[in-house]
Amino acid sequence: MDKNKAVIDFLIQCPAIQNSSLYFNFTQAEDDNKQFITEGNDKLMDKPFIDGSVQKRYTFTIIDYRSVAYQALVKDPDYIAANENVEEMLDVQGIMDWINEQADARNYPDFGEDCFIDDMRTLTENPNMNGVDTSLTPGLAKYSMSVQIDYIDNSKRNH
Repeated sequence: MDKNKAVIDFLIQCPAIQNSSLYFNFTQAEDDNKQFITEGNDKLMDKPFIDGSVQKRYTFTIIDYRSVAYQALVKDPDYIAANENVEEMLDVQGIMDWINEQADARNYPDFGEDCFIDDMRTLTENPNMNGVDTSLTPGLAKYSMSVQIDYIDNSKRNH
C-alpha cells in the first residue's frame, strides 16, 4: 500500500479539506488551497524487533494558504469573533482538531495489511504561521501543521 495515497485518501475525509483544493507536494499558492507535503523520515528512527518487524515513522505537513485582512482587533468580543484572520486561524485549527479526533478514535489511514498503526498525532497544539506573501492583493498567509504516524511494518516479519 502506498502510504502517500493512503494519507491523501484519509485527509480528503476531513470536512475542512473536502471543499478545498488539495495538492500533493506542489501548488500554486492561492486562498484556501491546501498542500500535502511528504517529509523525509530518518531511518535511524526505525526500530527492528527480533521477529523481523520494524517500528517506523511517517511524517507529513499540511500547508493551508489563507487571504489576510489588515484589521485591528477592537476590545469588543463581537468584533473579534468577526475578524477574518481569527476566523481563518480557527478554520485551520479545525484540520488539526479533526486529525487528533481521528487519532483518539483510532481511525487511521489504511497502510495495508502489513502495517499496524500505533499512533498518529499533530506535532503542535496549534498551526504554525509561516509568513505572509505581501506581493499579492490581498496578502496570503501560509499556515502549516506537521503530523507523525508511528507504525509497525510487518512486511519482513518472520512467520
